[in-house]
Amino acid sequence: MASAFLTGALLLLSHRIHAYQTDISIRANGYCRSLDIPVSVMAPTAIYDIPPTSNDQEATAWAIWDADRTNPHDYLNIVQNTSTSDTFNIHANLCIPKSSGKTNILQIATHGIAFDSRYWDVELQPDTHSYVEAALQAGYAVFTYDRLGTGQSDRPNAYTVVQGPVELEILRQLTLMARDGSLYTLAANQHNYTIPAFTSLTPPSKVVHVGHSWGSVLTAAFMAKYANLTDGTILTAYLLSAYFGSAGSTSFSVGDAASHGFNRSEGYLVPARNGVQNIFFGGNLSTAYTPEFLEYADAIKQPATVGEFASAYNISALPGPDFESPVQLFLAEFDFYVCRGDCKGLANATQLNETYPNASAIEVYIQPNAGHGLPLHNNATAGFEAMFDFLERYGL
Repeated sequence: MASAFLTGALLLLSHRIHAYQTDISIRANGYCRSLDIPVSVMAPTAIYDIPPTSNDQEATAWAIWDADRTNPHDYLNIVQNTSTSDTFNIHANLCIPKSSGKTNILQIATHGIAFDSRYWDVELQPDTHSYVEAALQAGYAVFTYDRLGTGQSDRPNAYTVVQGPVELEILRQLTLMARDGSLYTLAANQHNYTIPAFTSLTPPSKVVHVGHSWGSVLTAAFMAKYANLTDGTILTAYLLSAYFGSAGSTSFSVGDAASHGFNRSEGYLVPARNGVQNIFFGGNLSTAYTPEFLEYADAIKQPATVGEFASAYNISALPGPDFESPVQLFLAEFDFYVCRGDCKGLANATQLNETYPNASAIEVYIQPNAGHGLPLHNNATAGFEAMFDFLERYGL
């Protein structure tokens, strides 16, 4: 089984390299183009009092320090307030459906910790596990991107630059580019070759934001601060409660990324295989997922930064009184990181209504027999359908 998976992984890697070389791929239900987008950012940052993480031993010690309830996890940990003003290269993929039913709606999907944009476009059994493929089949245009520090995007200082407010501003800038049409213009003109699907695009009339985990933290902050820029949101693997993140950083089983084959500086951490299983998988071992998908997730995992963990408080739990669109909170039944293993009945309707008092709709959906990483589970397709059904009900 292992050798068979390795063969498959090599084929996937070959396909991925080919896709990056040609910058365009033709899918069964659409077309995808890879983009390198210069994004200018000005955002508040900080120097935090964080232990060093230059090797695996220090990385483990950092995780224990971060999980220690007596250590500060807010502004009290700031040594100096700073700001970041820079232009970063953000690698992205824009996918356009062959059908014209919903091409006026663009989904912007933000992935979470430990992955890059491939989380949304799983290459192993993509017909049943790729969110991008499912969205194209449903008629949506989809924009995915590698968050700062992951994939083929820039990888700046993990302590002082790759922090929540910087990533939030990147999401805002990408959304502005989508709304004014410059993103589509870039897709049509960045390369010497093209296809009509990209040259005939007009700016979307509606933009939907979809997040996963840390990507949902960013999306929720976006809803709160820039409500006029989104027409609807889906927050997957996210629910504010006493249990969110209570599993602690030690459950990731992190090591120093540079010590595990990643071209990263100090402060970039990557989970071990058992950490990937701890956080992203859940449900019945016989029916929820297969070993191949655990191996796949481990093969495509990406580093996270200590700066993201230190700055999370700065963009978390923000009230959204100006948000007037529909929002779906999509939870996996057995999400260990969000709900400590059982999400049923955990959502507090009163709290949600107080957070988004003017939302046109707030819905909570529980995906049975699944864990934190929905596309990696056997029932991913049913989850995708629930998300699209939600959007359809509210004209999106």
